Amino acid sequence: MTVNIRATETDTSAASLDVVALYRTMLTARVMNDLLKIRKTQGRFPFYIGCAGHETMAAVVAALNENDWLALYYRDLAAWLQRTGDLEGPLREAYSRVSGPMNGGRNMPSHYASKQFHILPGVSEVAGLNPFAGGIGFSLQRDKSNGIILCSTGDGGAATNDFSVSCKQAGIYRLPMLLVVEDNNWAITFQGGSQWSGSLVETALASNIYAEEVDGTDVIATYEASCRLIEHIRSGQGPALLHLKLGLLDAHSSSTDIKSYRKKEEIELTKEVKDPVKNFGRWIVEQGLLEEADLESMRKEIRAHLDRIEQEILKEPGRTSAQVMDHVVNVPEWRENIPRGAKRTMTMLGAINESLVELAQRDPGFFVLGQDVGSPKGGVFGATASLVTQVPGRAISSPLNEQLIIGIVSGAGLRDGKARCAEIQFVDYHQSATQTIRLAARFLYQTDGKWNSPLLIRAKSGSGGGGPISSSSAGGGAYGHSNTGEQWFTSIPGMITVCPASPYDAKGLLLESARAQSPVTFLERGRLYRSEPPKDSEGHILEQMAQYWEVPEGYYTLPLGKARRLKFGVGPTDIAIIAWGTMVLEACTAAANTVKRDGGAIEVVDLRTLMPLDTDAIAAAVKDANRVIVVTEEIDMTSFGRHVHSWIVQHCFYDLDCVPAFISAVAAPPAPYDESEEQVFYPTSQTIEAAITTILAE
Repeated sequence: MTVNIRATETDTSAASLDVVALYRTMLTARVMNDLLKIRKTQGRFPFYIGCAGHETMAAVVAALNENDWLALYYRDLAAWLQRTGDLEGPLREAYSRVSGPMNGGRNMPSHYASKQFHILPGVSEVAGLNPFAGGIGFSLQRDKSNGIILCSTGDGGAATNDFSVSCKQAGIYRLPMLLVVEDNNWAITFQGGSQWSGSLVETALASNIYAEEVDGTDVIATYEASCRLIEHIRSGQGPALLHLKLGLLDAHSSSTDIKSYRKKEEIELTKEVKDPVKNFGRWIVEQGLLEEADLESMRKEIRAHLDRIEQEILKEPGRTSAQVMDHVVNVPEWRENIPRGAKRTMTMLGAINESLVELAQRDPGFFVLGQDVGSPKGGVFGATASLVTQVPGRAISSPLNEQLIIGIVSGAGLRDGKARCAEIQFVDYHQSATQTIRLAARFLYQTDGKWNSPLLIRAKSGSGGGGPISSSSAGGGAYGHSNTGEQWFTSIPGMITVCPASPYDAKGLLLESARAQSPVTFLERGRLYRSEPPKDSEGHILEQMAQYWEVPEGYYTLPLGKARRLKFGVGPTDIAIIAWGTMVLEACTAAANTVKRDGGAIEVVDLRTLMPLDTDAIAAAVKDANRVIVVTEEIDMTSFGRHVHSWIVQHCFYDLDCVPAFISAVAAPPAPYDESEEQVFYPTSQTIEAAITTILAE
C-alpha cells in the first residue's frame, strides 16, 4: 500500500504550498528514521544511515515538477517521500526484500533509485552521482526539454573531484542543474573542518553558477529560495547552487556512537535550534494551522501506520545466496546479420569513422563527446572526421577532463537507455574518470537489474609511436600514451571490454557495442589505425587475415564475447596462440612463417572481446592443440594476459602436454620514447616464433 503524503507542488511561492502536507512528509521521514534506528540497534538488519536534520529537502523537492530528475544524497529520505509518497520502499530496502523498489534489497538502505520517479540510483561515494547528473542535464538541454535535475550532496561531497566536475559541467555548458549542498558541519566524527576554500557561494559564482546560502532549518525560507533558483534555471539563465546550512541530529551512521565524539551540550543545542521538523511544527502552530496536540497525534498515527507496514514487509521474501550472480553484466543477444554492402579495402581508422556515422544516422540522440572530436580534423587521430562533416553537431569537443566526458555520456545513457560515445584520446588518461567508470559498471548489479547503464568508451591504446606493424616508424609515443589498458577495465565487474585486430572487426564490434546495456570499453590499438594486413617473412600478405581489411558498406554487427579461430597450415593443430589486438597480427606472421618453414598447423585465437571472455573457444583450441602460447602487449604485472594464462592452467590442465608459454612486454613503464628501446619493449613475430620453436621441441 502506498499512501500519498506529498505536499502540493508549486513553481511560485510558499503562498500556494500545502504546508501541513509538507510537514507531514517531513515528520514521516523523522518517524521512519527513528524506527529504523531502533531496528538496527535491535539487530534486525546490519546498517542504517540517518536523515535527522536533513528533512528540509522535502521542501526543495516540493518546488520541482514531477518530471524533473533527482540525484539524491543518502540523507534524503524526506526527498524520496516527497517525490514518491512511498513509505514501504525504505523499509523493504532496510530489510533486504527483493520487492525493494530502489535496489531490491541488494544495496545499503538510503540509496534511493527509481526510474518511474526519475531518481538516479544512489551511491555511497559522496558526490559520486554528480558527474552523471551533469549527463542528465546535458541530455535535457540537447532535447530542448524544460526539465531540470536536482543533485544533492553533503558538505564533504562538495570537496570531492566529482563535485568539482559537476560544477565544470554545469558552468561550461550552462546546464539546467540545481546543485544542493546539505552542510551539517560534520565530517563523520570531525566538526568544523573546511571542505572548500572561502565561501561556497563565491566558489560557485566563480564557476559561472548562480548561488545562494540559506538556513536549512527554516523550511519556508528553503522552499522560497528553491523556487527562486528553479525559476532562474527554467528561464534559461543557467545552473544554480543552494548551500543549505543544516544540523545533524544523529551520529554519522549506525556504525558510530554520537556520544563518543560530540559533546552533550553540542548535541542538545543542535536538537533545540537546528531541528527542521521541530522548527516547522512550531511555525505551523504559530500560524494557527494546527495545534500542539495535532502534531503529537500526527506522529502517533504515522508510527502506527509504519508498524503495520513493517509487519507486512517482514512476510515478504528476502534475498538468497542463489541470486548473488544475477545482473552482473548485460551483453546484447546477437542477431546474425549478413553484410550486404559492397566491400572496400579500408584501414581500422576508416572503419571506426564509418561506424560512428552509421550510429549517428540511425539514432538522432547519438553523439560523440571528447577532446577535439568536433574539430575539422576529427580529434587527434581523425576518428570523428567523417562524423563532423556528414552529421554536423554530433561530434562535440569537450574540456580537458575525462571525468566530465564520461559523466556526461553515461548520464545521458541513464536517462533513455541508449549508448553515447565518450572518446578518451589515450587510454592512459582514463585514470581521472576511474570512479565514474566503476560506478557506471555497477548500476545494473546494485539495483538488481532495475537500471541499465549503456556507455561506449573509445580510447587509443598501446604504443603511441608506430612500431613494427604500422607503416610509420617506432618510437615517439612514450609514457602517458602507450599503456594497453585492458588490465584496468577487465577487472571491473559489469564492464565489457573489446579490442579488435582488424578493420572488419572494428566496425562490426563497434556497432554491436552501441547496443549493449552495460558499459563498453573499446580499445583501439594505435599501431593498427593505419596498418595493412600482416605479412610473412617474404612480404606476402596472409590470406587468412587479408579478408578482414575488406569492410562492407552499411550496417552490420559482430557478436560480443565471441573469439575468432584462424588456422595456418594443414592437419592436426600443433600449437594454439591466444592473442588480441596488435598481437594477433604478430602471432599470425609467426604462425605463417613457422608453418611455411617446418610444416604442420598452428591456430591463432583472436579473442576480440576480452570481457566477457570466450572460454569455450579457448578451451576448444587448447584441446585441439595441447600446446599453448598466450601473448599480450601488456607488461606482466597482474595483467589480463596473465589471467588468461592462469585460466588455461586451471581449467585445461589435463589437455596440456606442457606448461603454456606466456609472452608479454618487458616489466617497465610503457613505453620508451626512443625507437631502439620501443622496438624491444613489445613482443614481435620473432619473439613468438622463438617460443613456438621451443615448445614444439619439447
